[in-house]
Amino acid sequence: MALHRAVGCDTDGCLALYLAAPRLGADAAQAAAVRAGWTVTAGGLTNRCPSCNRGGLPVLERGDCPVCTGSTFDGQNGEQCHHCGHVTPYPEPDVYDDEDQEHDGEQLHTAEADR
Repeated sequence: MALHRAVGCDTDGCLALYLAAPRLGADAAQAAAVRAGWTVTAGGLTNRCPSCNRGGLPVLERGDCPVCTGSTFDGQNGEQCHHCGHVTPYPEPDVYDDEDQEHDGEQLHTAEADR
């Protein structure tokens, strides 16, 4: 298991974390968090997640959000975070998977017809 550097929100009661890529150093992890919408003051003395930074509710429940590790729900365009609003798009359907399923069905029908 790889170790990740994390940036945590300093708001009381907020459980938000930004998990950086495994090989990033502390400064690079903070820079990546800023690019994701976090506010990091000089030297990393205080950190605020996107939700707390805009005056929203703190992250109280962990989930799958890549920006704040908050809980998500199925939205129209993808999984949307309850807290920071980040949308993770649904994966594009793989055209080859659909063809394989069609062929599997054809093989099943021909096997039944042979009996």
